[in-house]
Amino acid sequence: MTARSKDIPMLTLRAQITIEVSALDYVEAAEHQRRAQALLEVVRAEYATAAFTFHHLRPRLNGETKAGETAAPRRYRTRPSLLAVYHDG
Repeated sequence: MTARSKDIPMLTLRAQITIEVSALDYVEAAEHQRRAQALLEVVRAEYATAAFTFHHLRPRLNGETKAGETAAPRRYRTRPSLLAVYHDG
């Protein structure tokens, strides 16, 4: 680690690793979780505060997108149903 001036603010960074796995049942899911936790132990040897979450993803509904994907643009109504009449005064 290098010395830094007290005038330079400390950076806070977050690295995220995402692993999506498919499992036929809870037994297979538990095996995937055990293996992922074993991998995390290697990371924790270097970064002691590393965190781990393991959760079920709900199926996507029609029209939903993942982060980073673009959905069809929303159609907004931009004109009123009746146009206002303006008179020079």
